[in-house]
Amino acid sequence: MSVDEPQLKRRPGKDAVGALSPDKQLHQDGSSNTAATASRAGVSELVRNSSCYALTAVLALSFITRYYRIWDPAQVVFDEVHFGKFASYYLRREYYFDVHPPLAKMLIALGGWLIGYDGHFLFEKIGMDYMSNGVPYMMLRGWVALFGLALPPLVYMIMAESGYSVIASLLAALLVTFDNALVTQGRLILLDNIMIFFMLASVYSYVKFFKQRYHPFEAKWWAWLMSTGVMLGCVVSCKLVGLFTIALVGVAVIFDLRRILDIRRGNTLSEFFQHFVARAFALIAVPVVLYLSFFAIHLAILTRTGPGDAYHTSQFQMQLIDSPLTKSSFDVHYGDQVAIRHRETGVYVDSNPGRYPLRYEDQRVSSQGQQVTGAKDRTDNSFWIIKPMVNQEAFAQFVARRQAGEEISKDELNKWVVHHTDLVQLQHAATGSNMRTHDVASPMTSTNMEFTTLALNDTANAADTVWKLEIDGAKSNSTLLKTSSSFIRLVSNKHGVAMWTHPKKLPEWGHGHQEINGKKDPTAKSTLWAITEIRGRQISAEEVEEMVKKRTAMSFLEKFVELQGLMIKHNNALTTVHPFQSTPLSWPFLTRGISFWTDAAQRRQIYLLGNPIGWWTSNLALFAYFVGLVVLEACGMRGVDLVGSIVRRHILRSGGFIAFAWFIHYFPFFMMGRSLFLHHYLPASIFAYMMVAACFQFVFVHPYQLFTLRSWSSRARALLPSYSTGLVFAVLVAIQVATFIFFAPISYGTSTLTAQQVNSR
Repeated sequence: MSVDEPQLKRRPGKDAVGALSPDKQLHQDGSSNTAATASRAGVSELVRNSSCYALTAVLALSFITRYYRIWDPAQVVFDEVHFGKFASYYLRREYYFDVHPPLAKMLIALGGWLIGYDGHFLFEKIGMDYMSNGVPYMMLRGWVALFGLALPPLVYMIMAESGYSVIASLLAALLVTFDNALVTQGRLILLDNIMIFFMLASVYSYVKFFKQRYHPFEAKWWAWLMSTGVMLGCVVSCKLVGLFTIALVGVAVIFDLRRILDIRRGNTLSEFFQHFVARAFALIAVPVVLYLSFFAIHLAILTRTGPGDAYHTSQFQMQLIDSPLTKSSFDVHYGDQVAIRHRETGVYVDSNPGRYPLRYEDQRVSSQGQQVTGAKDRTDNSFWIIKPMVNQEAFAQFVARRQAGEEISKDELNKWVVHHTDLVQLQHAATGSNMRTHDVASPMTSTNMEFTTLALNDTANAADTVWKLEIDGAKSNSTLLKTSSSFIRLVSNKHGVAMWTHPKKLPEWGHGHQEINGKKDPTAKSTLWAITEIRGRQISAEEVEEMVKKRTAMSFLEKFVELQGLMIKHNNALTTVHPFQSTPLSWPFLTRGISFWTDAAQRRQIYLLGNPIGWWTSNLALFAYFVGLVVLEACGMRGVDLVGSIVRRHILRSGGFIAFAWFIHYFPFFMMGRSLFLHHYLPASIFAYMMVAACFQFVFVHPYQLFTLRSWSSRARALLPSYSTGLVFAVLVAIQVATFIFFAPISYGTSTLTAQQVNSR
């Protein structure tokens, strides 16, 4: 990353080309030494301390842009709906489910806890008023804005530590400071700026570690190596796209280890192995342990039942305090009248005397059988009697005794518990007919089979009414069917299709219910149902206590594995079309933003949009860098040196690291099938801004070594190479600031705009 040669050892009496630091390189010959001495003699204290002054200015400007009118609007904005709500759930200790890892959300909740917020507000929809609901939203936003505030200073420090000049480092930091998208994201209760903070902290820590390469295994070397691992663990614990940052550091480490392995470096295989183990421990083991630890804290906090229960298995749900499953999970017996509810859509299996129409709108013909549909509400039409296909005479006697109120022993009752893979019939309690599927196309899904019922005296088609009851996750046929906690599939024994439904409603003749039909893929997750109620069954306090005792405890790793699987599954399933989604190809060109919040009455709006001039300039800088690499390589092949060896090395290594950082945080999105939005480009946009500053240094800052910094806190030897360089710097910053101010009304949402003013932006 820095201009120093990344060499861990030099052979005695030999200095490899470029192994010297900028200062050492300048002093290698007398003329350079004389120039440097003269330069220092005439340098004012203002110039020598310019790096610290520049960093202070960046910090102040970052504070102003992030905290300006942070109290406005006093309403829920965009994804504060989600992340504010999740913070409230932490404070209430109620379990929720989300596709992102928990660290950033726990940090938001920590801010709420520190100011005494109790989580009473659930951020239910955009535009809800904070003031009337007593929400300390300014403190919550201010807490999150601390992470956004830190981004420009971190960018400055990374550039300075990487050997760039004060003016180039300041340019990168100011471009980030006055980026509209980063400001908008950085002042609301959102996750991205927290994640980006840890991303930049990871890069900064790695640069500092890399600069300790001549002092391996010393205290500072270990400190910065461990810091890198900790920051990597934090970034991936905020969002899984933090894996891109891990990949960035991982590739840099591979190149580093390759150099250490080179026999010309003078390292033994034993020393190489020590370097490898140290990096594996700090950069793999530490992030993994942290990732697991944050989930352990997450699960230790969220111990009460909450809105996230339904995503999980019954065993997971029963670990939560006051879980409904703990109070309602008991054995299902033959002869019970049960209500069956779909796991995904929540509708009950319903039937009524109504018939399917003879012809559907597409002129297909139905069976005109009794309708079996999915109803939102449970009614008397939602109960079905489970009947066995074996021992039917004994079953009839058992049912008669129960109906007569005869006391039945527990041992005898247990003989009639329903088990996994039992063959059953389901008799509709209200109409007395058996549930049936047959080889007739369903009303709305012509590839699936129609569900209807069959009269008890129709023995010719009785095979259509036999169902194999499969309990999801059952390990043997002895697994008992339980209410609420067992998820089941009803698979036709004759046709092999499973009972299934989908959210689309039937036409008017279907009473607004969902279609239920036979799906040809019986293993699909969407074919899962649960028995939620047994008519007339009342549970005693003793039974609840017994069920709690019998509850099978889950280890942390079991919970973790289940939760990770659900996170990945639901993240990949985020494919619903959104009005403000966009494609990765459009992001660098800012062809589409995101509407965060609108106040139609006052004609105010918050709209996520990057700084157009800044982003387009970044595109040009990236293009220029890649073209420059080609030109340098071509000239090198012809024996032409366009730049000195140190400048060339800095272009290839530090510039290459920045370019790869942009690439690895951007191009993976092209391979994702989920819905994507402009804010996914924000991490890459920061590296693009850093590339603008890097190209500025490569082109305008000469003599190169005179202006490079050893660190952000080091004293500068010179500030401006020439007035023309200062003019270019001033023009770039002025345009960035002017563009920022022009778009500020829609970045902050604090100004009333006419329709013409909105359209002009």
